[in-house]
Amino acid sequence: MSSCCSDTSCETKPASVAPEVCETCGSKGVRVDPITLKALFTPAALRRGVPPDPRFCPRAECPVVYFDHAAAVVFTEDDLTVRVHAKHPHEDDVPVCYCFEHSPGTIRREIEQTGSSTASEIITAEVKAGHCACEVKNPKGICCLGDVAKTEKELGAWQGKERPSSANSI
Repeated sequence: MSSCCSDTSCETKPASVAPEVCETCGSKGVRVDPITLKALFTPAALRRGVPPDPRFCPRAECPVVYFDHAAAVVFTEDDLTVRVHAKHPHEDDVPVCYCFEHSPGTIRREIEQTGSSTASEIITAEVKAGHCACEVKNPKGICCLGDVAKTEKELGAWQGKERPSSANSI
């Protein structure tokens, strides 16, 4: 298992993008290390078995989180111990950073109180210190910094404006 944020940029996606697509929504599945599933599965999902070549379905509207066509299995959020930010990007209480507990809600509150967010800076410092565990804690199996920066940008743009109707604020 390699470090989640090795010598390459944390915003780099895994090199091996599966040619397989999610049969439910048609999105291209992104290869995820089985260790991610082992770390996030409920006991019942673990008993079903961890497929050897799992793919992550990134589409927010799709109920499928992981699939493996060769093993003929599909897993949804009900099979996980965490909620998936990629499936609920605007819900305040769903983590965007699973290692250091940043969510759209915590980022939004910091922006409201101080005018900006330090989440990306804090996470970057923790990554440099070797404290991240994205490959096992983040359902995507990759570093969260890209998603955190996107969330900060979106929430900063919402500062002083009404949030989009698709956002489910808690």
